[in-house]
Amino acid sequence: MKRKISGILILVAMSLLASCASSKVANTDQNVGETKKEEKNENVEALKALDYVEGIANKNIDPKIYLDYEAGINAKVYKWIKSDDGKYYTFAYIDESGEPVKSAEAAINVGANNKESIDNGKSGNGSQGGRAEGGMPNAMPGGMMEMMRKNAEVLRGVYINANITNLNNQTMLIYAPSEYFDVDDEGNVKGINYENTKNGYTAKTAPIVFLNECGGWRSSSPRSCETSYIDEGFVYVTCGARSRDAMNDDNTLHTGKAPMQMADLKSGVIELRANDKVIPGDKNKIISIGTSGGGQMSSIFGASGDMKEYYPYMYDAGTLGVTKNSDGTYDSVFKDNIFAAQNYCPIADIENADLAYAWWWVDLVDDGGIYNGNITDFEKRLQELEANAYIEYLNSLKLKDEAGNDLTLTGLRSGSYYDAILNNISEALNQYVANGELDVEATYGDYSNWLTKDKDGNYQVTDMKGFMIGTGLVNSRNKAIPGFDAKDKSAENNAFGRAEVDTVHFSKSVATIMKNNYEELSKLDGFDKEQVDAYIEDAIDGNDASLISNQTALLNATHILLGTDGLKAVNPVKYFRNRSGTADQHTSFGIGFNILTAARMKGIDVDYSLVWNMTHGSNEGTTTGTFIDWVNKICK
Repeated sequence: MKRKISGILILVAMSLLASCASSKVANTDQNVGETKKEEKNENVEALKALDYVEGIANKNIDPKIYLDYEAGINAKVYKWIKSDDGKYYTFAYIDESGEPVKSAEAAINVGANNKESIDNGKSGNGSQGGRAEGGMPNAMPGGMMEMMRKNAEVLRGVYINANITNLNNQTMLIYAPSEYFDVDDEGNVKGINYENTKNGYTAKTAPIVFLNECGGWRSSSPRSCETSYIDEGFVYVTCGARSRDAMNDDNTLHTGKAPMQMADLKSGVIELRANDKVIPGDKNKIISIGTSGGGQMSSIFGASGDMKEYYPYMYDAGTLGVTKNSDGTYDSVFKDNIFAAQNYCPIADIENADLAYAWWWVDLVDDGGIYNGNITDFEKRLQELEANAYIEYLNSLKLKDEAGNDLTLTGLRSGSYYDAILNNISEALNQYVANGELDVEATYGDYSNWLTKDKDGNYQVTDMKGFMIGTGLVNSRNKAIPGFDAKDKSAENNAFGRAEVDTVHFSKSVATIMKNNYEELSKLDGFDKEQVDAYIEDAIDGNDASLISNQTALLNATHILLGTDGLKAVNPVKYFRNRSGTADQHTSFGIGFNILTAARMKGIDVDYSLVWNMTHGSNEGTTTGTFIDWVNKICK
């Protein structure tokens, strides 16, 4: 959906600019700078938004008011709004009458393309890999499912950068427990209280959960409060970000081409740090969370801290403190790294995602594992070539297990990597059984062709194909061939290339297969010369091929953590957590496993697990722990 900047908003901004001096206006009752104790997080750099707003080159709003949040409070464009139940306050935009601006909460984006779905069946019920039959899951971590259930109103957030092209995607909402504020008799915030506690946390020590909602690789807009985080004493931020569906006002230019998603999210983190005085929470304990395409962005967030390669895009976005030097290089005075990252079912390694998906499904063509009920000879052969190419690609990553042993494929269904994937699935099953949520014999009957049981009652998955058929996942394929970089450019194809170009092919790995096997593929039923030629032109031979390749590289956490593609992690997270489901129809199990393996090899503390019977989403239940438990573990 096209986002437009309100003309009224711009007029208000200009009016405020005329009425406010460049220095801070007089203090009001809302001046949260009057804190109970002038304490700061010791390790956060003592930099303030006020010191850098003048240096923003790209801007169409007044950053002296909108990016210096204390000035925005004094100018009466921002305010901490008390919730109806009094449990928390929301930092939001207010209109001239002092009232928050409300709008309907945007629908949650989930799947990448094709058959859109996300954990929309009853949690823990139904067959493995089966489609939903009414109801909604009730065990989503952190209560994320609650957000899907309600048609809530959401307030307009505070600005995260100064070059505004898509208002809803360049703001964020900040929610904090009421205990972290000093208030007057009418409940208006006067300042931050650093003495009160909530679940053992204070306004100085509370972790900050930082949500992006870029599911389907679509744009993120701020969401309503998730109160389970408030109950835990966390500060909760839900941040906008432009992605593949963001367009300019006349619908002629894409404003969210990769990696603009990260430029916006990093802008949000910088705003939290630059405005530390008026926002509670430990700015050194920012924890990213996202699902599907949002899980992908969370993985990049975790890998890419303080990497200069993102500065040009942040400069274009009007990010506070990012400057361009006379020699064409860029600098940032603020850090954009985060503490930890949670990824749910990440749609990641997008250039090679089709190879991983093909490797997963290649031997199921005759058993129902085809998309939309049909497959051409061209698609069947292309999938075979992609699956075999995944072997070479996977081995090129040089992944190692925790003992330092190589994780490799010696064939489609052989090698230490294949064994590791089967073990991941087995562990998920055993945890589910141990939790009393599954009777294997009653559910699956004769499972001898894909599962064994030892004398202690532990199960071991022995065959991927048998697992897919035996659990019913074979009937739930979500992707065509190829599916992420679709032949007709109907998937994530509008995420890459130049702003003035609608869609391009971006998977160099698939294009290389097409080019190297062109003669063979051209003789098969279903071959479309125009589509295949366009694929090769865009991703390999065209003038923009190197641009597109750089865009995919900047959104590949696995490669950044491993130091490939000429990019290398500088200041990644200290903690990574991944949860993907054994019934996920959207992306290969291997994608999340590869990211977390690369993270562990980088020295990052990782928490990786598949969740039995979890489809595409974040409905992890409790069998492998919960996100909230993990946050408390790493922050207390």
